[in-house]
Amino acid sequence: MSAWAFSSLTLAGRSAWARRGPLSLLVAAIAVSVAMVLAVMQLREDARDSFSNAISGVDLIAGSRTSPSNLLLYAVFHLGQPVRSMSYGHVDAIVKLPSVAWAVPLQLGDHFRGFPVVGTTPMFFSKVGGPSGLGFSSGGPFAKLFDVVIGAEVAAKSGLSVGSSITLTHGANDSLAEDHSDTPFSVTGVLRRTGSPIDRSVLISLAGFEAMHIGWEFGSKPKQSASAIPSDPLRLEPSQVTAVLVGLESRTQIFSARRAIESLGAGTLMAILPGVTLDELWQAFGVIEVTLSVIGWLVLASALLGICATLLLSIASRRKEFAVLRALGLSPAGITRLILLESLWISLAGIVIGWIMLQIMIAMLGPWAAQEFGIFLQLRPLDSRGWLALGAVLGLTLLASLLPALRAMRYSLHDGLHPPTA
Repeated sequence: MSAWAFSSLTLAGRSAWARRGPLSLLVAAIAVSVAMVLAVMQLREDARDSFSNAISGVDLIAGSRTSPSNLLLYAVFHLGQPVRSMSYGHVDAIVKLPSVAWAVPLQLGDHFRGFPVVGTTPMFFSKVGGPSGLGFSSGGPFAKLFDVVIGAEVAAKSGLSVGSSITLTHGANDSLAEDHSDTPFSVTGVLRRTGSPIDRSVLISLAGFEAMHIGWEFGSKPKQSASAIPSDPLRLEPSQVTAVLVGLESRTQIFSARRAIESLGAGTLMAILPGVTLDELWQAFGVIEVTLSVIGWLVLASALLGICATLLLSIASRRKEFAVLRALGLSPAGITRLILLESLWISLAGIVIGWIMLQIMIAMLGPWAAQEFGIFLQLRPLDSRGWLALGAVLGLTLLASLLPALRAMRYSLHDGLHPPTA
């Protein structure tokens, strides 16, 4: 940067700092609008990543007939309304289909300190989460009846580790729900963080899920003890499951496999393409995203109008300042440049403060978003869309300052030709 440009920036910065009181409100307005615009972009990207990570490697999701979005949200993201269970016999039939490479059943319904309990098979850890499956930060998969694997978020919030003993709670997350105190589980593994709802899951075997509910047929705690649990694992095979995650031999068979699965239930089963269903959800959420973006840009527009109005009102009171600058050798074009650079400083301050506000919001609201919606907000650098948005903020700020800058140049020319009398 040349000495001339540096001196111009320094002069504009000192001039803006001298009027920091009224200008601070404009900086705050720009900061709020920048934080809102960037937050919408951040939420969109983090939500997409969280949802995509959760269904990575899964070609189809089978379950009882309901809306595709409800099956996806409940079975994978543990949100929305519970779906009806499907017969476990259908799981065996799905596995036997020639186009199916693997099938992982899921059983939902219980919780642990607000985290969903998922009954599944050891295949879950090798098939879900991409080609390499799920990694463990400590321990390994469950092997015994009352073994449990916990996600990274569960471990961080509860302080549990391998070897800890935990008691699960019957039914949905309810303060009145009773605990399965007669069947405590032992933690055998802690999963690495995935940035998906798996981080918030408590994973047990289907046999363990079934054993835990012996005697709970009427929804209340049984009088019998855990000694009534049969020792033969075959007798603990579930009669029903919530949903089945399906991987295919070839993705070219996805539509034929879908028809084959739906034909097994005589109209009671459905199979959804998780990627397609996820796109449909994004289309539904698109209206909300656009609305929030529009609100953010409207806030920015009001801030820019405020900059224009404030600078216009201050021009007349700064005529003596401009006259002194002219006397010191600053040209009329230099006066225009001074006003534009002052606006640039205001915009840059608003952008920096807005970005800091966003980071604070992510740090504060991240755990809540993960707990309530399964969306893992991450501190990440700006992407190309973010930089374009900030560039647009700078450009619009300079555009809003153009009229006051031209007015200041006109005053400067007039006072240069007709100096005001004392």
